[in-house]
Amino acid sequence: MKKYVKIVTLALALVLALAALTACGMSNNPKKTKKALESRDYTVEVIIGDGDLEAQAELDSYADEMNLTAGELVAMLTASKGEAENDVPENFIYIYYFKDSKSANKFWDSNQEQIEKTKETYKDAKGFEMKKSGSVVYFGTKQAINDAM
Repeated sequence: MKKYVKIVTLALALVLALAALTACGMSNNPKKTKKALESRDYTVEVIIGDGDLEAQAELDSYADEMNLTAGELVAMLTASKGEAENDVPENFIYIYYFKDSKSANKFWDSNQEQIEKTKETYKDAKGFEMKKSGSVVYFGTKQAINDAM
């Protein structure tokens, strides 16, 4: 019986550890992220290609500019909050959702020059960060990123 309890306890600990690890990072659900940001008074714009041919066509035109093929970019979200200083809002976030992590890596690797320009453009933004997490690439202020998670 003691052996059984130890095995169950260990299994439960592993499941909880796995759940905690998967909870970290940016959500790959644009609708959930939109709802989280709107609840914190952000102005949010989102394009989701899920079954919407017009939206997917718009995403595909962006994908072409990002050195991707049609269908690899599945959603985009932008959000801002607060007063703008030098055309940069106090808190902002841009999120690109890709069909899979391979597409996100392709974007990240093939757009390093553009990524560096983006970092330079927003270098004075308070707590600016730019990251890739699974099938999501995002950049913005630290506060906006925390609010989106």
